[in-house]
Amino acid sequence: RGWSIALVTSPNKQALQGLRILDLSQVAAGPYATMFLGFMGAEVIKVESLSRMDINRGKARPGPDDLRVYPNGEPGEHPWNTTAHHVHRNINKLSLTLDLSAEQGKELFLELVKVCDVLVENYRGSVMDRLGLGYDVVSKLNPRLIYLKISSQGATGPEANYGSLGSTLEQTAGLASITGYDDGLPLMTNLVYPDPVVGILSFGALMAALRRRLKTGTGCLVDLSQREVTTMLLGEAILDFSVTGRVAGTMTNRHRDMAPHGVYPCSGEDMWVAISVSSEDEWSALCLAIGQPELTSDSRFGSVEARLNNQEALDAIISSWTETQDHYQVMHLLQPQGIAAAPVVKGSEVIEDPHLESRGFWDVVEHPEAGTYKQVTTPWLLSKSQRGRSTPAPGLGEHNNLVLSGILGLTQSEIDTLGADGIIGDTPTE
Repeated sequence: RGWSIALVTSPNKQALQGLRILDLSQVAAGPYATMFLGFMGAEVIKVESLSRMDINRGKARPGPDDLRVYPNGEPGEHPWNTTAHHVHRNINKLSLTLDLSAEQGKELFLELVKVCDVLVENYRGSVMDRLGLGYDVVSKLNPRLIYLKISSQGATGPEANYGSLGSTLEQTAGLASITGYDDGLPLMTNLVYPDPVVGILSFGALMAALRRRLKTGTGCLVDLSQREVTTMLLGEAILDFSVTGRVAGTMTNRHRDMAPHGVYPCSGEDMWVAISVSSEDEWSALCLAIGQPELTSDSRFGSVEARLNNQEALDAIISSWTETQDHYQVMHLLQPQGIAAAPVVKGSEVIEDPHLESRGFWDVVEHPEAGTYKQVTTPWLLSKSQRGRSTPAPGLGEHNNLVLSGILGLTQSEIDTLGADGIIGDTPTE
């Protein structure tokens, strides 16, 4: 009735080895969290249905407008197995298809609950309760189960059953109100910022719940609101309002208390570098680095208050220097002087970034249908256990036999019957 884990200290083992995850999550936030679990050695069983597979998989019959999500624009024979989002976010997972609207599907799901440590889902708030699979039900079957419920607005409150995507969370959480140019309307980050952030913080919340279970022997419900997590990132602006009544607005790339603070053009097409100065010593060092030490005695820039009042002139001076420099060269020149500086890198540069390469952040995956590609891993390294190598994202229902036979003990005849009845399968019906 649920597996137990111990702290792993052997460098030849993975930190979460022996942990079994039942993963109902879809799209982004939940799949990010369970992707990290897989990298740390947990066995992750991704559950979908043939009529409602994870929309990360795209469409069963993609049209001309859908081709950009496939390798070289080619969907292949099984397009539901090769979309970019699917092969990225569902690395290191097993795939089980189950029709949870059918009694047989529910019964098998509940049998899996009994032998799993964690259940993760990110449906609308009431979906699992309506299916008869909510926390009250599953916790009775397995009191050691940790139920990670990642929902849009949380499990309680007047908006508990609302849905969202990362793009709409940027609005409801308030993030868009401080993102944009100071003379324009609020803007989105264009990176659907809440999704990966919620995924990482969900992983952290789950680690806290596992630590609690080690102490108490019992599981719990982790009620995680994506909106609340995103709003939490605006803590400084919220605290400022609560104390001063001041409403934060868009500031472009500037800062209320630091100058210079911005993103400056560099040599090359659409190349930029971010520079931030937080003290008088850093200001003096910057003046020397750009070859204009006389700026330290210029009355327009003699204090942080003066620089804040003359930012346009200050930015023009810095830009006239940076636009003759390579963005990486600026970083390597300024960082040793104690000045915060970093290149604004394009996607094509990120994947070749020497620092990420040296830390082993990338893994190379050979997917049987999507081909070979670079895969992100975890944004951390552990001193006492290794990170697992990537196994390709699974095909739909690829591990039905492995899970149903190897874990639940069903016979091949029983599995064949489930396939004939449409409870399981490997081809979507939608």
